[in-house]
Amino acid sequence: MYKFVITEIDKNHEVYVNLISSPAGHYLSRRPYVMGLIKRLVTSRKLGSGRIIIEHDMGRNIGTTDIVSTGSNDNIYYAQPVKTEAFSRFAKNRYPQPSNTLTVIVEQDEEGNYEVSDTWIGPYCPAFPGAKDETADSKTYWKTHALVHDARTIQSKSVTKNCPY
Repeated sequence: MYKFVITEIDKNHEVYVNLISSPAGHYLSRRPYVMGLIKRLVTSRKLGSGRIIIEHDMGRNIGTTDIVSTGSNDNIYYAQPVKTEAFSRFAKNRYPQPSNTLTVIVEQDEEGNYEVSDTWIGPYCPAFPGAKDETADSKTYWKTHALVHDARTIQSKSVTKNCPY
């Protein structure tokens, strides 16, 4: 694992991200400026133990979110993003929307350090149904929300109009 230290929170603990194989690393490779926002956010909070979900309004537009609310006029399709088993829901006729919100998911490791496992601009949302970290809210949430078209690279043979969950 390649561990990039974002910040130290005290003399014995740090916040880091795996830039190579984590969802956070992939997101940050496309939006490196978010690293500074994460640093500002985690240094202003007391982090607890376990998995911590931080959703914070930064007070200004920080970029665009790929997550949109959907309605009956949206052209919806489902597909599996590359290197995933779960299907994601996409809205073909929608575009990224401006957002003030940053979501960061931090997990405490065995040494007491904190790994940023995922991050994105936009509100917190549960994992897609069928994903390993699916929650009880996943199906309900993703019935009324979707990713904008081209938000992720997909496996073209997996595209379907029929809901797989």
